Amino acid sequence: MSKGQSLQEPFLNALRREHVPVSIYLVNGIKLQGQIE
Repeated sequence: MSKGQSLQEPFLNALRREHVPVSIYLVNGIKLQGQIE
């Protein structure tokens, strides 16, 4: 497992468990908002 995955998985799991709103910007500038399920 790479270091990136060892940080990414717990972070995303915490966001999912707490139902935290998330914003992601795509490379073309479009903003996606929602919750991780």
